[in-house]
Amino acid sequence: MHRPRSCIAEVSPLLLALLLLVLPLRVFPAGSETGPGKGPRLLVDTQALTLTVIEDGRPRMTLHNIAIGRYGVSPEKRRGDNTTPLGSFRVTRIERNSDFHRFVGLDYPGVERAEKGLQEGLISERELRAIRSAHKRRKIPPQGTRLGGHIGIHGLGGADPALHETLNWTRGCVALTDKQVDALLSWVRVGTIVEIR
Repeated sequence: MHRPRSCIAEVSPLLLALLLLVLPLRVFPAGSETGPGKGPRLLVDTQALTLTVIEDGRPRMTLHNIAIGRYGVSPEKRRGDNTTPLGSFRVTRIERNSDFHRFVGLDYPGVERAEKGLQEGLISERELRAIRSAHKRRKIPPQGTRLGGHIGIHGLGGADPALHETLNWTRGCVALTDKQVDALLSWVRVGTIVEIR
């Protein structure tokens, strides 16, 4: 009885070696983390409306026509202000099934913002301690304070693609098309640094 040969068996070793050199291979074990300076980082340019993956100091992929908060950006974000926070963040979770197709959660609010929030009377000393503790343990900080929360990078899901192409529409997140966020996930893992500027 004739059995078909495997497709892999028909690929020459030289061709296979060339393919492995050319194709970007991003394999991150489940639950693996990256620390500062390790692995790719993301740069969100809120003026150019681009998201760039940077690895080894070089841009590897740039996604264009992203959307940010409906009312722009702010270093002083507050809950419900529909602005995207500026600063440096870390990926705390990756949700592959989300209302927005995919959701890459960030560790907002940060400690510096929380300390300022305490001075402004926006959060309590207890909330500040909880935010500090979460950052120290590399966990998700409290998301329900007056500083806001649930900030991340996501796709469109059921959102209107035409709206996405014409204006900033989020409540503070960075939005990509579903196709863009799927491409981005191969570069991102828990611990990836995200700079929003």
